[in-house]
Parts: sequence; C-alpha cells; structure tokens
Amino acid sequence: MSELHEAYAPILRFAKGERFFPMRAEDFMQYSALFARGRNEPIAPRGSVMPDQLARQGRSTGVFLRSVDAGPLQGPQVVAQWGKRTVDLVYQWTQRTGPGWSESLARTAYKWFSGKTQAATELFWWNKLLIPALEKASSGKADDLPRLMLPQETRDEAADRYASLSSPVPAYTYYHRQVRDGDYLCLQYWFFYGYNDWARGFEGLNDHEGDWESMMLFFRVTPEGKPREPPAYITFVGHHSRLTKPWYHSDVELIGSHPVGYVAAGSHATYPEAKPYSIMELYNLVDYATGDGVTVDHDQWAHRIAVSDVPWLTSYQGSWGTRFWLPVDAFRTALAMAGTLNPALRLASSRVSREIELPGVSAPHGPRVGDTGDQRPQWAGPVEWAGVPRT
Repeated sequence: MSELHEAYAPILRFAKGERFFPMRAEDFMQYSALFARGRNEPIAPRGSVMPDQLARQGRSTGVFLRSVDAGPLQGPQVVAQWGKRTVDLVYQWTQRTGPGWSESLARTAYKWFSGKTQAATELFWWNKLLIPALEKASSGKADDLPRLMLPQETRDEAADRYASLSSPVPAYTYYHRQVRDGDYLCLQYWFFYGYNDWARGFEGLNDHEGDWESMMLFFRVTPEGKPREPPAYITFVGHHSRLTKPWYHSDVELIGSHPVGYVAAGSHATYPEAKPYSIMELYNLVDYATGDGVTVDHDQWAHRIAVSDVPWLTSYQGSWGTRFWLPVDAFRTALAMAGTLNPALRLASSRVSREIELPGVSAPHGPRVGDTGDQRPQWAGPVEWAGVPRT
C-alpha cells in the first residue's frame, strides 16, 4: 500500500506564464524568516528556520513564515495601498450581521449553479465576503469587483527567490497521505507553491504568499481492508471548493493509471480539463487552466514525501507566508477620512472593537489546519467534504 501514491502519481499541466511550481516546504523555509503577530522583527532570521524550530515555536496561529522583504508586513500597510472600494468591501464583511449565504446569491454569482453543483458552490472562501456586492448585483446595480492585491514588487521578489532556488531544474514535490474514511481509502496529494499571484498576474481575485493545494483519489475498500483498484472517484481542488468525478468519467484524462490535472495560472486550483474556467462570469473571474505551459509528468517528481514522515508539517499551526491582522477601527478611520463610511455602519460598529485577519491576502496555514485554526474539513472527513457517495 506504500507504493499506491506512485502507481497513481498525478501529471500536472500548467498554464503559460506560470512562475511557481510544487516545491518542498523545507526549501521555502530556506529563504524565509519566522515572525510573530504584531512584531516588526523576526523571531528567527532568514536562513535559520529549521523544521524542529517550527515544531517548537509554531504551535500558535499567530506565527508566520515570511519569504520576501518587499511589500507590507502589517495589515495597515496593506489597506493603505488598496482603493476605497476594496476597503469598503472588506469592512462591510467585518460588520455583517444580516442573512448569510443563500441559494439566490449563489445563482447570481455562479451561472453554472445547479442542484448538482450547489454543495461545491457553498465552499468557496470568498462567498461571505462578496455578499454585499452580490446583493447589489442581484438588484441590477453590479459594479466591478475590487481585487485583493499585494504589490508587484512582492510578487517579483517571491518569483526571484523561487527561481534562484530552482535553478537549473525545479525539484518538483508532492506530499502524500492515506486515510481510511468509512468504506473508502482516501489518497491525498498535497502540493505547496511559494506564491499565489492570481490577481496581480492573471486578473483573479487575490494574491498571497504560500499556497497549499491538493488532489484526492478515493478507493473502495475490500472486506479485508485493502484498497480496490482503480479508484472509484477523483477530486480536483481549488479555492477551498472541489470538483469530484467518477474515475472513468469522460471529463477525466488518464494516461495509464495516472490522472492529469490542469493547474490554473496563479491560483493553482486544479481541474480535469484544459480550458479557461469561468468561475464568476458576473465579475469576469476566470481560472486559466489551459495546460499550454510546463508539464510535470508522473515520473518527474523529485520528492514524494509521506506526510507521516514530516510530523512538524502538521503540528505547525502558523502560516506559510505573511499573515495580516488589522483592527476594525483602522477600517473605520480609513473610510471616514475618505468620506465613504455609511452612517448606519458607523453606528452599528461603534460598539465593536476587534482585530481581523485580512481575507484573500493572508497566507494559508498548512495542509491540516484551516483559516480558522481548526482542521480542514477535507483533512478530517474527506469523503463528506468531497461529496463522494457513501456505499
């Protein structure tokens, strides 16, 4: 069973213009410093961060690795570079107390919405953030969607550091994990990228340091507890959502026993077909999974690392890149100075004083830990999360 991950190792096809590819987390650490929330100086300087140090000092969600010097270190510096509409969008999200995500909003956002895709649409990380914009759009007053960007110099430095490490040939890496969940064995492939430049590079929604993505295979289990080959289902993952298909579905491309995943430019979401995926036509939000760039074949993985062999990876609860915190008061100050703070929001928020993590631009936690500090649902219960039918 230990070779199962090799027998089904994925083939990844990237889009033209992609600058970041799956790498070892340890290599990312080589050019990163370790910071703690609210501090301007690192607790471990660049080049000194080791796995055992992450295991010791990384048991808090308030620590993070930082791989760049260019660009903002604190939340107020991020917001200072955003336009008023972007600040207002995020501020309204912090203050929202009304109805949450609904089917009507999903139909406004996703033209491909159906009963079959409803569960997947509910998983996108940006849904609650975009409620005010979608409510306005549903009344016929749609505006352009603000993007959650980091500066160009941050992107360029991240690319330069990765390129320097990867010369002359990138050491393509996947992490693998097998977990029994009910009547299935789930084989998970996890890919780590040094940077997500979806917004700045490909007109997507957001940018951030670090990026954990995955693909999953689901094998039915025999009465003896062994995986029944080939897999029954495959799940392609992106933006906290998923696309699950039967193994022999016409959309799934197989070369021998190896599934092909088309990786979207910048966002690194993975898809079964080579094409642009229109996520939100309303806002021209597209994942370009065109497959016309670099291909990582199933035998080109330099490192195939069992998650169980690197326990520090899952015990580390900090972020894989800079994480930004901001007092809500700072939003109110910025909007009031611009003269755009809604009086009703000003009154409602006068009793609120708290700090938030900036959405979209804050780096993710690792494969086990989600944005809230809890286990990712696909880690704890992959069958239910992926929408795989129970047998």
